[in-house]
Amino acid sequence: MSDYKVEPETNKEYFQGEVRECLPANPTHSSQHSRVVKVLGAYAKPEYTVDIDLLTRQDKNNNFASDVCLRWRGIDPATEDRYLEEVAVEIKATQRAGDLKERARLMAQRGVRRVFAIPVKGDKAGDNLVAGPLLEWQPELDDWKTWGEDELLEDRCLTRPLRIKALLDAVVAEEAIATAVLASNLPIVVKHNEEMENRGMRKSLVLMLSTRGFEVDENARERIETCSDERILVRWIERAVSAGSVDEIFDDA
Repeated sequence: MSDYKVEPETNKEYFQGEVRECLPANPTHSSQHSRVVKVLGAYAKPEYTVDIDLLTRQDKNNNFASDVCLRWRGIDPATEDRYLEEVAVEIKATQRAGDLKERARLMAQRGVRRVFAIPVKGDKAGDNLVAGPLLEWQPELDDWKTWGEDELLEDRCLTRPLRIKALLDAVVAEEAIATAVLASNLPIVVKHNEEMENRGMRKSLVLMLSTRGFEVDENARERIETCSDERILVRWIERAVSAGSVDEIFDDA
């Protein structure tokens, strides 16, 4: 991987035996690039990292980077180098179709498990993007497979199936990212979910008492609304079923 024909952090790549200049991305390319990174970053398993423009030596005549890739973290003991990327994504804005195919072919031959491409068009500001369809390289066909935007992409690198349209549409991308975050075990998400559950129990308790004909005065309401202990809230709800007064639910709390 790190036996470079061109130096990293330069604007050069080695493609089909020639050193080429890698031009900076236009707004259309970079906007789509950013979208893919955000979505894959939200869906990647913790043991995988999402990289952009990661330079890889494909063979003696090729040393270039994919736009976005997923690879296993750490060092491969078999090579004493980083792990080869498992999934690669190319953004096709101005790139020639023939070059894109050849890059996909070379990455697959190198051992990259899955190679995708996303054609994209847009204006000079990178707005009004039209992306898609998602293409996946099929080595056995030596050609691309086209994915439907409502299909689900599953891979061992991802925490959950990913709707293809999330890689192509800005609004769906944000929804997919939010869904992935809410389903995660991040401390802030766990805390938020616990608070939402407690809030629901507090509302249920007040409703139960009111339904039974009890007046929930300001002091009782404040005590309920400021309780964040799930065990106490459960105990109060259980007592509210048969309590003869509001005060009885708070006994020994």
